[in-house]
Amino acid sequence: MMNLKLELPGDLFDLQFSETEFAARVRELAILELVRVKRIHEHEAKQMLGLERWQLVEKMKAVGIAPTEEVFAGIQSELSKAIDSKRAREAGKSIKNAAPKRRG
Repeated sequence: MMNLKLELPGDLFDLQFSETEFAARVRELAILELVRVKRIHEHEAKQMLGLERWQLVEKMKAVGIAPTEEVFAGIQSELSKAIDSKRAREAGKSIKNAAPKRRG
C-alpha cells in the first residue's frame, strides 16, 4: 500500500473543514483518477471506496468520467449507425443495378 504525504499549511483546516475529511476526499479523487487513466477497473474503485455501483457512477460522472455502461452504449450506437448506413448504401446499389438500362 502506498501512502502519500502532502505538506499544507495547518491553518487551512478547522471544524468546518477538517484535515480528515480533506484526506478522505483527496483519496477518493486519486482513486477516481486511477480509473480515468485506466490503471484500475471500476469494480476495484468501487471496492476500494466501499461504494455501491450507483454511488461510484455518480462520483465518476461528477468528475467527468464516463462509466463503462455509457461508453459501451455510445460504441453500440455508433456501430448501429454504421451498419444502417452500409445497409442503406447497399440497398441503393441493388436498386440501381436492378433498373433497366435505356437505349438512346
